[in-house]
Amino acid sequence: MTRRVPLPTDADVVAALAQLRQDNPATVTVRALAERVGLTNPTFWRHFPVIAQDLADQRRAASRARPQPTTGQVTRGDGADANLRLRAETATLRDQIDLAAAHIQRLTLENHTLRTQLEHRDGIAHLPTYP
Repeated sequence: MTRRVPLPTDADVVAALAQLRQDNPATVTVRALAERVGLTNPTFWRHFPVIAQDLADQRRAASRARPQPTTGQVTRGDGADANLRLRAETATLRDQIDLAAAHIQRLTLENHTLRTQLEHRDGIAHLPTYP
């Protein structure tokens, strides 16, 4: 069985939230707040659901308010934007690889056909192979 962890008061949580916002307002998350008051993320959600939901809603609203980059625009610093850009580049590269493989297959078939025609024209006879 686990030991009982003393829960912080609502005032302690609000003070920790204010301190987090003062230190770095861009990275205030429920998990960071839970760690600041000495709780795990699920325990924090269980005992302080209103504060956790409010903080999560604020983060969602802030992420929606950020302008999305247009196609071809390169942004740095935001992991989500870089991740989307890398996914798009990966998809483009996969399409190019598929196209290159199709060209190689076509060229292989053409090469085989042309060699066969050349050998037939020059009268080259192939000897049967025995195992």
